[in-house]
Amino acid sequence: MLSPLDKQAIARQFGRAAALYDGSAHIQAQVAAQMVARLATLGLPPAARVLEIGCGTGLVTRGALASLDIGQWLATDLSPSMVAATRGHLPDDARLLVLAMDGERPALAGGFDLVCSSLALQWFPDPAAALAAWRRLLRPGGRLLVATLADGTFAEWHDAQRQAGGTPVGPDYAAVETMRGWLPGLSVEPMALRERHASARAFLDGLRRIGADYSPRHAGAGTLRRAMRALEAAGPVAVTYQVAWLHAAADAIDNA
Repeated sequence: MLSPLDKQAIARQFGRAAALYDGSAHIQAQVAAQMVARLATLGLPPAARVLEIGCGTGLVTRGALASLDIGQWLATDLSPSMVAATRGHLPDDARLLVLAMDGERPALAGGFDLVCSSLALQWFPDPAAALAAWRRLLRPGGRLLVATLADGTFAEWHDAQRQAGGTPVGPDYAAVETMRGWLPGLSVEPMALRERHASARAFLDGLRRIGADYSPRHAGAGTLRRAMRALEAAGPVAVTYQVAWLHAAADAIDNA
């Protein structure tokens, strides 16, 4: 489980990566596109009021504002650099407000038709508490839609580290069954995505370029080199992302 100090370090890493993020965030872009497509099926009211947690450079924000009937979209991120990037992509859209804010403890009054978040929840020290806080911001009939990472993400890299004689490093992702207990009435749909890389180095460099290479633990240089060789020895380098889609309606949560 990540700590509040870990979260501060993560925010700094993502801030440093803001300028390079879009060029390397291939899986993140796929999930963002699916998020926008799923939002279109939720039956949101006309001119919906939306809160986005962890907007990054605005991959979901841009897609949603271009294709959905949105009255106000409040995009938030812990990193001021990511906030600036999102604002820079949509400088003239009057529906958009972008704020630097800790999404785990949003200081907002509520009344949102939708709270959404794409690949941010896994970085929070207490994801269940975050979901509960987001639920309290929904109006009656409002929707919660979140994409996060689940246990099994980077399984190939973790196996390579074990083959190298080390303990896998990186964040610990929750199991899907654990997620189902985070909030009454929450549905969890798993989905696997695979990303191919030219080499183990390319995989690790890609994580670094998007700021997602943070780990509370670190491997020694020798173990890291052996793990990279093991990952490449298994064949073409392909790494799995286990994405979990979390969805709930405010009324269903209230009545669960």
